[in-house]
Amino acid sequence: MTNPVTFRMRAVRIVVQLVLAAVLLACGCRGLIHAKKTFFRMDTVVHVTIVAPRGADLDTVWQGLDSLLESWEQRFSPYHAASEVRALNERTADSTRITPTLAAMLETGLAYGDTLDGGFDVTILPVKDVWGFGVPAGPKGIPSPQDLAAALRRVDYQRVKVDREAGVAYFDDAGVVVDVGGVAKGYALRAAGRHLVRAGFDNWLVSAGGDILSRGKRHDNRPWRIGIQHPRDPDSLLTTVTLDSGSVVTSGDYERCWEKDGVRYHHIFDPRSGTCCRRNQSLTVWSMDPVEADIVSTGLFCRAYGDILAFVNARPRLACVVVDSAGEMHASRVWQDRMQ
Repeated sequence: MTNPVTFRMRAVRIVVQLVLAAVLLACGCRGLIHAKKTFFRMDTVVHVTIVAPRGADLDTVWQGLDSLLESWEQRFSPYHAASEVRALNERTADSTRITPTLAAMLETGLAYGDTLDGGFDVTILPVKDVWGFGVPAGPKGIPSPQDLAAALRRVDYQRVKVDREAGVAYFDDAGVVVDVGGVAKGYALRAAGRHLVRAGFDNWLVSAGGDILSRGKRHDNRPWRIGIQHPRDPDSLLTTVTLDSGSVVTSGDYERCWEKDGVRYHHIFDPRSGTCCRRNQSLTVWSMDPVEADIVSTGLFCRAYGDILAFVNARPRLACVVVDSAGEMHASRVWQDRMQ
């Protein structure tokens, strides 16, 4: 019998390792406060930490940030009634006008489809739906071979084209739909960071369901230290990494999953086979760009760890640590310099 569905935070329940009492004391001595706020947006928990001057108008900052995330959620969920993505998927013509932001997201996702050799695909939604991971509260179960084959026939990012200047998306198959969830969270983190900078804050950390973006330093002028949860022991850390300005994103096979007959089924799929990836337990990627970190952590997840390290080591702007199916940890060269 299928076990109850377990939904866990994306990206390995990142833990920001700060001792609150010490932080508050140190910040107070410098005329600063260590401010935290939690939201639930984009189907995940969003934690925001700001090192702010005492007396700063944080209520205005929090309200503005919550409104921004709420708008992002409504615009880019494939299921929300007012969603731009839903409107695109319910199109009645082969070409449809889209907003500049959605055009940028799709263009980014399509480009990474090529970069990652099809490992990342913005048209994966039918596969997610047939496994029960797409539709909210959808039934979880192993699809029949016929249903999976039917879903796969609708998955191919190369059937989508975007003219960003004209603001038009083109589809050569009426059955193809898109899901920008693998792109939108990174864009949302970018937008949240810009909001905080415009509000005058240079030292902050945002965690959106485990997707991390930070700027500046902690209260004591040291880098933020991020703990990465062990994929098989929720009470243990796999490793830690120091982070000043940049992003850390983790994909794992335990985040949204269920089990049947002792086999784990999770929400990260190989777009070419329509089945969930089995080679790794978790993959954490560091990049200065949260969009890149988010996409790469998903798009490389199905590869063997050696291929992942080769891809990342060839790009000095990236770093990663991967836990393979046997539970062995492998780190890229740049990650080893950051790992604690």
